[in-house]
Amino acid sequence: MNAWQSGPFILNVSSGDIKAFCMCGLSKTGPLCDGTHKITDIKPEVVKFTEDKRLRVCGCQKSKRLPYCDGSHNG
Repeated sequence: MNAWQSGPFILNVSSGDIKAFCMCGLSKTGPLCDGTHKITDIKPEVVKFTEDKRLRVCGCQKSKRLPYCDGSHNG
């Protein structure tokens, strides 16, 4: 997988939002899914949010907590 950027994406989500996060690493619109995974067996992580949140979403694709950032880009 290639990194989309060296640090996390900061996304604000609202209660009721549904986001599909890329898990295959091929999306051209990372960190969100653009459907490119259809050439793989990997599915996006679809999350429905029940509260307003500010997210740190992995941009380097090295996190062990994908789709969320765990600070792996620092090391």
